[in-house]
Amino acid sequence: MENDKAFEIAQAKGLRGDIINTLYAVYPQNVSTSTLKSMLRYKGINSESDIKKALYYLEGRKYVCIEREENYWDSSLVLLPCGINLAEGDFNDIGVSIDE
Repeated sequence: MENDKAFEIAQAKGLRGDIINTLYAVYPQNVSTSTLKSMLRYKGINSESDIKKALYYLEGRKYVCIEREENYWDSSLVLLPCGINLAEGDFNDIGVSIDE
């Protein structure tokens, strides 16, 4: 059971890193949450709830800004300066796994 929890944590960190890398690749353009979800689908990530959790974490750490719309998946994502620094490797966040 402990290995399952460690695997879930590693997946969550990887998803957060994938989101940062994806937003960094299209920076300075804003991306809708539905477009991000589609882009992540190519990496095998399909769970809307996991994506929402990851975005909530990244927004709380001030890496992204979510400009909310009535329909969550129409919301717009903006990569903030701290998110850019994270993507460029200027610092590390223990909760985000960035592939280099």
